[in-house]
Amino acid sequence: MKKAIALGLFIICGIGLYAQNLSWDIKFFQGRARESVAISQIIRMQTGDVFSIAITPASDCFSYVIAYDSERLIHVLHDQPLRRDLELTLGPMMLLPPSGTETIYVIISLQREARLETLIQDHRRNPDSRQHADALRREIVRLQSTASRLGEPASAFIPSGGTTRGVSTPEHATRFSGRDSYVRTITIRH
Repeated sequence: MKKAIALGLFIICGIGLYAQNLSWDIKFFQGRARESVAISQIIRMQTGDVFSIAITPASDCFSYVIAYDSERLIHVLHDQPLRRDLELTLGPMMLLPPSGTETIYVIISLQREARLETLIQDHRRNPDSRQHADALRREIVRLQSTASRLGEPASAFIPSGGTTRGVSTPEHATRFSGRDSYVRTITIRH
């Protein structure tokens, strides 16, 4: 009898841990035609080009998307919970002068990132403050370091449809799963 109870508890705990696993997909589209591009490498574009990002979580989660542009300014693009299976599309966004490197940090977590949210609020209250911007960047680096201690995030490139015009063009999507938080960096050079 004790073995049956222990086995039942083990199964329930295993199901609970599995249910809390975070899986999500991300797609990067460049241009007005929304050509899908892989995010595993530096993305090369031109100043004036547009892009968009689509994020789809497989479970309810918290999402933070923060851009660090070529002028070394921080922009909070998204900082709200995401509902399971609902796609969040950011953009189209245009690459503005000066030319350089744009870095987009996509932070997805099962738990609310309270410290990050506080720093985002501080930055919004005073967006010209270098102190608030630096504190926000340090927190992103801290979250990234914490996530990377567990090794490279589990990810897989998945085929993901075509266009609405019937022309089949493959979309590059990346699926992450197996952790309770991620920090994915997207680098764009223009």
